[in-house]
Amino acid sequence: MTQGIADGVRDKIREIIANELELDPSELTESGHLVDDFDADSLSLITVVARIEKELGVVIPRDELPNLSTLGLVFSAVDRYGIGQADNA
Repeated sequence: MTQGIADGVRDKIREIIANELELDPSELTESGHLVDDFDADSLSLITVVARIEKELGVVIPRDELPNLSTLGLVFSAVDRYGIGQADNA
């Protein structure tokens, strides 16, 4: 879907989401719906975005939250809003 972010960043995002949703990272697909398919709720999505922002040094506007319904859309948002130089990115 999004070619603009490095594989390592994609892996980190997948790891963050899997950790928050208590899934194995291999269970997450780019098109799987985080709420409908993986039982995420609004609080877990806020936590996911906060961790992505902290760990990757990117700021995702709060009005984007409703649009982050799949892993692929999260990748796109991170690509769109840029990656900073966080310590472990």
